[in-house]
Amino acid sequence: MTDRRVGVPASPGVAVGPAHLVERRPLAVSCRPLAAGDAAVEAEVERLRGAVARGREQIERARDRVRGGGHPAELARMMEAHLQLLEDDALERAAERTVREERVNAEWAVRRVAESIRAALEASGDEFFRERRGDVLSAAERILRNLVGLQPDPAGDLPPRAVVVAHELSPVDMSHLVHAAVAAVVTETGSRTSHTAILARALGLPAVVGVPDLVGCVAEGTLVAVDGASGEVVVAPPSAEVPLFRERGRRLAELQRALRDEGERPAETRDGRRITLLANIEFPDEVEAALRGGAEGIGLYRTEFLYVGRPRPPSEEEQLRAYEKVVSRMAPRPVSLRTFDLGGDKFVTRPQLAGELNPALGLRALRLGLRERDLFRTQIRAMLRAAAAGDAGVMFPMVCGVGDFRDALEVVAEAREGLRRDGLACPGEVPIGCMIEVPSAVVVADLLARHAAFFSIGTNDLVQYALAIDRANERVAQLYQPFHPAVLRLVRQAVRAGREAGLPVSMCGAMAEDPLAIPLLVGLEIDRISVSPSSVPLAKAVVRSIRFEDVRRLAGEALEAGTAEEVGRLFCDHARRAYPDLVRERLD
Repeated sequence: MTDRRVGVPASPGVAVGPAHLVERRPLAVSCRPLAAGDAAVEAEVERLRGAVARGREQIERARDRVRGGGHPAELARMMEAHLQLLEDDALERAAERTVREERVNAEWAVRRVAESIRAALEASGDEFFRERRGDVLSAAERILRNLVGLQPDPAGDLPPRAVVVAHELSPVDMSHLVHAAVAAVVTETGSRTSHTAILARALGLPAVVGVPDLVGCVAEGTLVAVDGASGEVVVAPPSAEVPLFRERGRRLAELQRALRDEGERPAETRDGRRITLLANIEFPDEVEAALRGGAEGIGLYRTEFLYVGRPRPPSEEEQLRAYEKVVSRMAPRPVSLRTFDLGGDKFVTRPQLAGELNPALGLRALRLGLRERDLFRTQIRAMLRAAAAGDAGVMFPMVCGVGDFRDALEVVAEAREGLRRDGLACPGEVPIGCMIEVPSAVVVADLLARHAAFFSIGTNDLVQYALAIDRANERVAQLYQPFHPAVLRLVRQAVRAGREAGLPVSMCGAMAEDPLAIPLLVGLEIDRISVSPSSVPLAKAVVRSIRFEDVRRLAGEALEAGTAEEVGRLFCDHARRAYPDLVRERLD
């Protein structure tokens, strides 16, 4: 029987193939009291240590297998992050302490510790940390599988041209996909920022994530059709639909080949308005992908990766090396370094529960930096020093108003003075920017423009806070609407404030990656758009297909619309006229 599902579009492409199930559900473990005496405890501790050691060896072998050889750098990098979780003995020590103090088996201790960490990350108001909770659980599952003698990497034997269906996939699982030539990936968990999604895009694999309760409904070998652009998954599609899916896949592959040439061409509308296309990156290795795609700079360099999965924050020198790598490689193109957007105390391997009723509105991002001044100052010192390697600016996330922005500028002044005293060089002028992602910042954007060198509009949080929608909450996710007229009016107000003050204004949220929304942003007179490296060619192609005067008129109509649906129809109709081949899958 045909079963149609819709999940989160994670990586574009269409594929049809037999399902191959990868069992990645958490192992069921039970609590087993240890026998009396110290010998039983010590034996259990040795079992635990052995399982962790084998886990390290397994990940090292997988990492070495995908290093170089033309494989995406993201694979080895993410396996390094997993390896770091096992090399940092915080999880192991906590589990060992549980074994000793509670006199229970190692499996139960590992599960207890992993769940406590998962709960802390889940409670964070920061989407970055919500996604990283999977890293901890994956490391714990590897230890558990080693403890009970199961194969730790169930994705190790994959048939070619199969559609991999799993509850979740670890980076090590994904490494096996490189050699197996599978057709597509579908998982029950994840979002567009999950490891599975990031790696699927890097590998060029169609992928849909966040399809709940799918594994139990698919038999091994059942034909499955996957559309990674729309999020559609069809189990046992009718025979008449199979050639239609394959034709969509062929068209999309042709489009991807055609877009490869767009990266070298400027993003200029048909009537001559120039738009700067920048890239968002999370890791230094992504610079090469940004350059291959034709990015004209880095509009958002997320720095949180330096703080995750470790017992202590990174040193100034460690941060300097990471930032310099990006700034020097992109020179003379501009790079915007965003200070850490972390929530609560979530920058260590064993986070402490913040005890906040609503962490999304709690101690996070710039608020955390201003409270933890030493931590914040260290990062800013590294950023100022890295700016000497090219054209770099610093920007602060979650600015609420002039007061906290001024406070952050004081920390910059302190950092600069400290570098001078220490005899360390940094440029005389480093642009300091303000992220506009809180409604209060929009309201006082004209006042912020007196102190900032540039604005960067982050729509992910701006939409969330403006509409009072938790974008990670499945119950209200459908209400998360970037085309909502209130959001458009906030964007227009921020752009006007920036332009009247002569500031560059960019947008770096997910809205900027939507090919239906790009004309709207151009019409609202945003002149810098920052997207993921893989999205740069498509964004350039969209810009080159439109006329500025047309989309400015449409933006004016959108601002008078009453609902997000009305705005969506307006720009769908425009896309059908101006660039149907670029978004055909969205319009069908």
